[in-house]
Amino acid sequence: MTPSSLIAHYKLTGKLGEGGMGEVWRATDTRLNRDVAIKVLPPAFAEDAARMARFEREAQVLASLNHPNIAAIYGVEQGAIVMELVDGEDLAGPLPVDTVIDYARQMAAGLDAAHEKGIVHRDLKPANIKLTSDGVVKLLDFGLAKAREESAATAMGAGSMISPTLSPTMTQAMTQAGLILGTAAYMSPEQARGKPVDKRSDIWAYGVILYELLTGRHLYGGGETVTDTLAAVVLKEPDFSALPADTPQRLRRLIERCLKKDAKLRLRDIGEARLMLDEPEIAAPAAAAIAVTKAAPSRLWMPIAGVLALGLAGLAVVHFRQSPPPREMVRFSVQPPEGGSFPSLGNMALSPDGRKLVFSAVVKGMVALWVRPLDSIEARPLAGTENANFPFWSPDSRFVGFTADGRLKKVDTLGGPPQTLCVVGPNAPTTGSWASDGWIYFPNGREGIFRVPQAGGDAVRLTQVGAAETFHVFPQVLPDGRGLLFWLAAGNTEQAAVWFMSTDGKAKKRIAPSVRTFSYVPPLDGGSLGHLLLTRQDTLMAQPVNATSFDLAGDPFPVAEHVGNLRSYAFFTSSANGVLAYRVGVGAGTRQIAWFDRTGKPVGNLGAPGDYVALALARDGSRAAIVQNESVASKLDLWLYDIARDVPSRFTFNDAEQNDPVWSPDGSMLAFSSRRDGLYTLYLKNANGAAQEERLQKAEDGERPCDWSPDGRFLLYTTRTKGGVGGALWTVENPADPAKRKKAPYLDDGHAVSQGQFSPGPAGGPRWVAYTSDESKHGYEIFVQSFPLGAGKFQVSRGGGTQARWRHDGKELFYSSPDGKIMGVDVKLTPMFSAGVPHVVVDTRGSVPNAQITFRYDVSPDGQRFLVNTDQIGAGGTPQPITVVLNWLAGVRK
Repeated sequence: MTPSSLIAHYKLTGKLGEGGMGEVWRATDTRLNRDVAIKVLPPAFAEDAARMARFEREAQVLASLNHPNIAAIYGVEQGAIVMELVDGEDLAGPLPVDTVIDYARQMAAGLDAAHEKGIVHRDLKPANIKLTSDGVVKLLDFGLAKAREESAATAMGAGSMISPTLSPTMTQAMTQAGLILGTAAYMSPEQARGKPVDKRSDIWAYGVILYELLTGRHLYGGGETVTDTLAAVVLKEPDFSALPADTPQRLRRLIERCLKKDAKLRLRDIGEARLMLDEPEIAAPAAAAIAVTKAAPSRLWMPIAGVLALGLAGLAVVHFRQSPPPREMVRFSVQPPEGGSFPSLGNMALSPDGRKLVFSAVVKGMVALWVRPLDSIEARPLAGTENANFPFWSPDSRFVGFTADGRLKKVDTLGGPPQTLCVVGPNAPTTGSWASDGWIYFPNGREGIFRVPQAGGDAVRLTQVGAAETFHVFPQVLPDGRGLLFWLAAGNTEQAAVWFMSTDGKAKKRIAPSVRTFSYVPPLDGGSLGHLLLTRQDTLMAQPVNATSFDLAGDPFPVAEHVGNLRSYAFFTSSANGVLAYRVGVGAGTRQIAWFDRTGKPVGNLGAPGDYVALALARDGSRAAIVQNESVASKLDLWLYDIARDVPSRFTFNDAEQNDPVWSPDGSMLAFSSRRDGLYTLYLKNANGAAQEERLQKAEDGERPCDWSPDGRFLLYTTRTKGGVGGALWTVENPADPAKRKKAPYLDDGHAVSQGQFSPGPAGGPRWVAYTSDESKHGYEIFVQSFPLGAGKFQVSRGGGTQARWRHDGKELFYSSPDGKIMGVDVKLTPMFSAGVPHVVVDTRGSVPNAQITFRYDVSPDGQRFLVNTDQIGAGGTPQPITVVLNWLAGVRK
């Protein structure tokens, strides 16, 4: 449309604006010689004959609204609606109280006239109210929200970055209860929950507008996204203290009645607003009356006081016997920062007050922590948290603790650099817990749970990992401070469980079996039952427990499905006041071993979707060894796949956990790790499966194989250093010959080193080893050193890297970036090692899970294809949002 265009006998003269229901133009009625407003409906709406027929029938009803405070509708012409042109200003505050009362009367009169005809506005907001030059309030766009309901399929989603105070009506599928309809900042709570709309929703919006006219500030919204505002509408109580001090009591009471979150308690009819606005103010008692009261005989006052006391007691009994309105569940999504993604490990934590969410995100190749207030417009990064993992909150919801670069740290979310609290082991950290008495509890791998003062200092051991145990992790301090819960992992995963322990470490009690992260939620309704949130495969379950004794108190019930997990980590977090957040993603049945070419294009799958961990290709590319879980108890086993035929066969059968497959150069044997005595140690087995596996040596501190040298002479593996700070690379010489086996350290420099990979080399043996190390102040990077040491050391990756793999001709080195891309570096091995600039090879964001120990991808011998353990749900680079659930227990109670 352009100026001078004709719609029937209306000539367009100028564009006034546009919204969700099309463009709005000023036009001249050439027959009656008057100016009108014409809303040109979108083609998807106007070209749908059935939809237009319904709309025209609705317009006939709307045209019957003949009232001075409602902009008239003149008709429908050629896919456009012709309306009264209202030249005037939008309503905006703050305004004087008398002016607000005048406008309130006029708005109420217009709404009353519409409601009497059974017409609900559905989208009342300042943008739909005009003030003429002579002070008349006009309500616009009456009933058009109902037409938008017909356009739900083309409505904008809740994550659109359009101000919810100005946006057109939006719809978003939320739950089976229905669709959300209405502009977010002026939605009633029942609209936000997807419930049916009636005139009480108009009354809510009317109250919001009066509040904003008096205060000059938004009750909710103010530039936020729709999902943020929905959370505020449901979660936040109106701040009536912001009303001006000179607000008359009758106007204050009216606004409070309109803004009752329970529609049953809200003002029932807008006509009542007109009556309340006309009520006289109640004057304070006169001084003479007070004097008479004081002078009254006490024998007269005492019976009156007795009657009043009885009356008040009766009212109190009635009032306090009334049950508060039930809370209802609301869901919305939190997207990753613009241009970023969530890493494969679902690091996130809700603040204790349930109002903020901290999570890790990858932006421009760097992992860092971001904080998202649930009632704010967007997340913001926390400075100095690069490569941070496992965030947790202080009790006052101000500070965030985390681990990074082998250190436990904290950062003030209001600003300032992070502070280091103590040193932790390389593979030890999981999320910590901050007690109200100032102690921070954290796990230190196989050494147990420690605690450190919140100001930093020496860590004190609280638990000792037993001989048959593997880890004590995921500590969670109880709200009353009398103890903490933690997860005890054992070599036999069926023994893994949640335990209670007193804060002095003396009293311990097994609570419930669990194979992954857990979270304890204290009683939400003042009762005696709390809940343990646990995952069973990819379903989040709630197990009722006695909040005093921690005895199980009933059967577990499902809370959410398809909750992501990576081995012992489940992607969910909860607060003590009923807020839950989780990510859909990896987990049992949700991963796929897939082939990618060098452009990142998927070119086939290997096997069916499942719960996969590590993988390794035989050097001729004909077979793959893959670690996968086939049980609820998350017991890992090795399977061999014939790649040409896509046929799997189980390779290990022990009850313990098996991991980290490494092929011998000729493909005749496999080295792997097995956790049979509570610690990983090295095993060998013929690849044909004909003989039993053989343990190479006694486990001392956990041993994970990395690679086998091209000449077959050395098996390289990762182990912990004896000081517990970092990791080391060791070798077993002649691993296949029991008589000649000999272990020796290769690289033990005090840093966390792992994932060593021998370079392809001549018959004389390997010359270089690529490995992962945290020695860079920016986190894990890929380095290359000579083998044996002494001929040079080089950093290869930039901006983070793990899981180095060599191309078989030695001309290229690959690694995984923090955001899950496969990077490539052109290299030369002779006469001295040299490396080019890293470049993206597989440009499928998030395709490779980040890992510091296991390998989640491998490379075909020619370097042209990549076998990747990929997240099936998030495949294609589409980041999965975080789902936030308010009042989660209300949604699952029967």
